Amino acid sequence: MEILIRYFVFLSFLLCIAKGEDVLLVNTYVRMIPKIMVLDTQAALHNPANKTILAVVYEDKNKNSAKKIAEEINGYYGGRIGNLSFSAVALPVEELINRHDIAFAYLTQMGKYSISQISAWGISNSVPTFSYDPKDLDNGILGSIAIERTTVIYLNKNVLKLSKIRFNETLFQIARLIE
Repeated sequence: MEILIRYFVFLSFLLCIAKGEDVLLVNTYVRMIPKIMVLDTQAALHNPANKTILAVVYEDKNKNSAKKIAEEINGYYGGRIGNLSFSAVALPVEELINRHDIAFAYLTQMGKYSISQISAWGISNSVPTFSYDPKDLDNGILGSIAIERTTVIYLNKNVLKLSKIRFNETLFQIARLIE
């Protein structure tokens, strides 16, 4: 019985650590995504009459996670970062690829087919696409925010060349370019 109790306490401890790590990751993305978006020198051009739209893109299984990230971004920044007025919205892949008023897209976990659709859409509409997973750069995503020993921003050099996306030089000073 004592072994069972110890096992339960150990599993509870691991669950708390995993949950705390998940919260840390979400908080990092919530703080970083708008800061990268504001470095896009053309972000406000996508929807000049209204607020700039930051899309948190999801497939059905990650709808709740995307909504949570969008809500936390809106809550943390209050609709403004620097001189840029914006609103974060959670959008399914199918809706995103039919819109032309999105200034920045952040992808939650999804399949390669959806990633390739979004990357083609991002290049053709000059919209920066970012992901949490650096492996998505191989599928045409522009950038990734990775949590390693420190927070690292990766940029896909080939996608930068193909698109008309222009960033402030500050991003290139802190990001790692990947081919």
